[in-house]
Amino acid sequence: MRKILIQGGTVISMKPSRVAGLIENILIENEQISDVGDINPTDDMEEIDATDCIVLPGLIDSHVHTWQTGLRGIAGDWTVPQYMRAMHRGLATFFQPEDIYIANLIGALSKLDAGITTLVDWCHNNPTPDHTDSAIDGLFESGARALFLHGSPKPDPKPGQKHYSEVPMPRGEIERLRKGRLATDDALVTLGLAVLGPQYSVYEVCEQDYRLAQEYQ
Repeated sequence: MRKILIQGGTVISMKPSRVAGLIENILIENEQISDVGDINPTDDMEEIDATDCIVLPGLIDSHVHTWQTGLRGIAGDWTVPQYMRAMHRGLATFFQPEDIYIANLIGALSKLDAGITTLVDWCHNNPTPDHTDSAIDGLFESGARALFLHGSPKPDPKPGQKHYSEVPMPRGEIERLRKGRLATDDALVTLGLAVLGPQYSVYEVCEQDYRLAQEYQ
């Protein structure tokens, strides 16, 4: 059984029953915190010196488009219409599945490096099942905890195609994921739906998407 002792850190536990800011030790056994307090090290413990460090639960990023990791910083002064045009109708259309995989892997790893252990990935550049699977592959490989929200691509419609606001969530894809690799809610990576909602879709699509989400919740 692996034991890790984090020593001498300023512990912020987020539990109302505990005093925040005490310098304490934390014992981890089998990847779970088993004790917090004045714990003496033993020979079978791996020791981590947390002196002058703050020790707290992992942070949560509740809204990130991880596929855009390689595009950080380019849209800081864009308006929403500029973003929709340049990102969704432009740059997004060039992404191949392997690009999505690399972006999600590096993006999730960068979150872990910053102390963010859980992220909600609003993935709206998944025009094919291969894009979706590659995005999920990157999240799994990173080791982060992630809620993968299956979204909707927003390219310019080709002749004869509907505008994205008129396109409902792909039921077949959601069924495939929910009955396959994202069937359980107990895994590190779980499934959700990034529905367009009433802001970005017509009423019929909004209703259909909500019913689909309710069906597979």
